[in-house]
Amino acid sequence: GDLGPVLGPLHPVLSENIKMIQEVAGKPEGEVSFHMSGTEAVMCAVRLARFNKSRKMVVVFGGAYHGWWDGVQTIAGNERSAADVITLKDLDPNSLDVIRMRRGEIAAVLINPLQAFHPNSPPPSDLVLASNSRSAGGNGQKNGERKAGALQEIEETYKTWLNKLRKVCTDNDIVLIFDEVYTGFRLAPGGAQEYYGIQADLVCYGKTLGGGLPNGVVCGERKLMNRCDPKKPLRVAYVIGTFAAHPLVLGCMNSFLKWNKKEGPKAHKEIRKLVKDFCIKVNNDMEEAELPLRVTAYTSVWTMLFQKPGRYHWLLQYYLKDEGINLSWVGTGRLNFSLDFKEKDMQKVREALLRAGKRMTEDGWWHDETSNSAIGIKLSLAKEFIWAFITSPFRSA
Repeated sequence: GDLGPVLGPLHPVLSENIKMIQEVAGKPEGEVSFHMSGTEAVMCAVRLARFNKSRKMVVVFGGAYHGWWDGVQTIAGNERSAADVITLKDLDPNSLDVIRMRRGEIAAVLINPLQAFHPNSPPPSDLVLASNSRSAGGNGQKNGERKAGALQEIEETYKTWLNKLRKVCTDNDIVLIFDEVYTGFRLAPGGAQEYYGIQADLVCYGKTLGGGLPNGVVCGERKLMNRCDPKKPLRVAYVIGTFAAHPLVLGCMNSFLKWNKKEGPKAHKEIRKLVKDFCIKVNNDMEEAELPLRVTAYTSVWTMLFQKPGRYHWLLQYYLKDEGINLSWVGTGRLNFSLDFKEKDMQKVREALLRAGKRMTEDGWWHDETSNSAIGIKLSLAKEFIWAFITSPFRSA
């Protein structure tokens, strides 16, 4: 504290943080690398895997998000062809066969454990909500208890899948990387590794770990964290950062890691029960009020699922805003409960959801659209987009 946020020699708190990160990651002998964002952490992990395995290919799975870096972004938004990335299908045994067959080319397999909530699909978002086309955590079942059971079944399936993936990577000398930038402290104090009982070779953290400040961390086995080649002195992996391990960030990180170790297990246990009860109660409320909305959750991560086709579902986020719930850019697609939420906080959210849903109906946005199918709504929207594109030059003239 007396030293202040000064760049230069390593701050004394760094050593204590490293030990706690090693404990969280389950790698007591592992090395730790500090960065300025989760995206940078993924960049470092992928680069070190390629460097230390002397292979260029990396496997990712459909729909998974690993930051804005074009080196792992194989969907819209990346103009560069990611020719050194193989995108495979999650939960598919054929994907394991591909990994085995191309083991001589593949350096690493990159996993985002959040995908258990919506396999092979990008994160749910109002930006792409044309109708009720959203799937997450057992979509399609109306009762909260059945939804929870469906999600538990999905999680067990995903755990089995991760175990198979772990074995394939081990048998074929391929690095298994867990991108825990999002899930690191949302699923359990030890992240997805603890939640699913599976150890990755390299783990990436970010967001929560910095106690609210920008940060990224990679932890992994010493042999995979090497930045120099002992056989070729001039061959190096140049991974650095001026503000990495900034003292101010380290101080916040230290406080969070101590809280996570002492209070984390209890907080996660409590929030899981609260969220489960919340989903059951909200779904019962919606069913009684005959509103076409249900919710489902993956520990403290949750989403809203629309039960019938409709082109105005995206408006719900603005009604919720008017009720005091401000949503992120993905709208009703993916939300997080703070681990310090109590029953009274859940009750406020529950009441706001019900009021917003009733207002949607009263204002006519959830009118009876039984004659419209989801496909019909999407086709109608597509026609409107095409017509707007065709006529736009004339409108601006």
